[in-house]
Amino acid sequence: MLFRLAYYSTNLIKRPTNPAQSELRKLVLSAGTKNRDRGITGGLMFNRNYFAQVLEGDQTSVSDLFCRIAKDTRHRSIVIVHASIVDGRMFEHWSMGLAEKTETAEKLNSKFGLDNGFDPTKMTASELSNYVFEMISLEDHLITVPISTPD
Repeated sequence: MLFRLAYYSTNLIKRPTNPAQSELRKLVLSAGTKNRDRGITGGLMFNRNYFAQVLEGDQTSVSDLFCRIAKDTRHRSIVIVHASIVDGRMFEHWSMGLAEKTETAEKLNSKFGLDNGFDPTKMTASELSNYVFEMISLEDHLITVPISTPD
């Protein structure tokens, strides 16, 4: 059975002076490869205040991963907004995709009625998952570990 977990948390990472060397970029590339090997897909987006992530896969694998994520000192105040069995994957093409603040985020903020920027405390569980999915789907400068598809 396929399990989906969505959460947001408070971002404690300071902005790097060189974005190409950011902690998050390194994390996404490393975690994405491990996630792919474990059958986990998902998306992560952040701004200076929040992280939002959606994870999909086997319930045990997702739960184990989330327990490790919850211990990470780069964030705090974790709020799980969705955790349930689902019929299909939203993020079937990415073991992990990272979307940062861009023009895409500004357009989505408007679409989702977020006048003061991305704020998951103002969103439903469905809105949060859809926001992360659209951000990952639409972002041109995505840092991603794709899932290979058979030819």
